[in-house]
Amino acid sequence: MPGIKNNRRAQYTRRQLKDALIRLLEHNSLAAITVTELCQEADVNWGTFYLHYASPAELFADIERDLVKEVQPLIHTGTANIDQWLPPILEVIQSQETATLIIIRNIHDSPLLQAVLTPVRAQTLQHYQQVFHESDPALLAYYYEFFFSGAVRVITKWLASGANESPMAIAQVIQNAIRQTPA
Repeated sequence: MPGIKNNRRAQYTRRQLKDALIRLLEHNSLAAITVTELCQEADVNWGTFYLHYASPAELFADIERDLVKEVQPLIHTGTANIDQWLPPILEVIQSQETATLIIIRNIHDSPLLQAVLTPVRAQTLQHYQQVFHESDPALLAYYYEFFFSGAVRVITKWLASGANESPMAIAQVIQNAIRQTPA
């Protein structure tokens, strides 16, 4: 007998639940969404929901994990410039704008944003150490937090305003902010 976790019907049901949650989150906070409301929106019963998820929060976390899995193969660390690997990531974010905006609302706890920006942390700290002649790790962490918050705000403003600029242009803005020099 096939397992329930990965069969086509189970995958379809999870997709329906994820899509329903995203639609509900456009008008409600996650905390305000009930399992009943979610089941009605997805056209599934309670038992089916609980077969897959324990709560709407767990379903939301699954949506975040899906986005992180999609983005992680695009992230390159080391010598690759941010303008080489960030545009494809921004294209993924742009293509899933609703889900991404929801996740970005949780700026400091977003696994997606952490996955995207953590690889540039060491590079950014090293650059800031040289530019600002700072060796104190605690103070460098503040510089990075400033960069991280700024990069997140650039991405959220870009998405909220319709993502009219190219992903490459937004990546260049973020890269210029890291370098603090015009390209």
